[in-house]
Amino acid sequence: MKKIINSVTRLILTIMFVYHINQLISFYFGSIIPNPEEMKGAILIYFVIFILEIVLANLCTYFVFRVAKSEAK
Repeated sequence: MKKIINSVTRLILTIMFVYHINQLISFYFGSIIPNPEEMKGAILIYFVIFILEIVLANLCTYFVFRVAKSEAK
């Protein structure tokens, strides 16, 4: 049961981090990144940003669980 709770918590926390990282990127770089209609290569930029958001969210989740594990000891 503990493993299921950890997995669900990690998934929810990762989704929350992806959302907030996406909001930050949109806030700071929203006017700089071109629309895919304007530039055909822009779709690749959005794909790279999406991958980076997922990687950053997983790293943030990892650090949160690592700190929680060290606090539990």
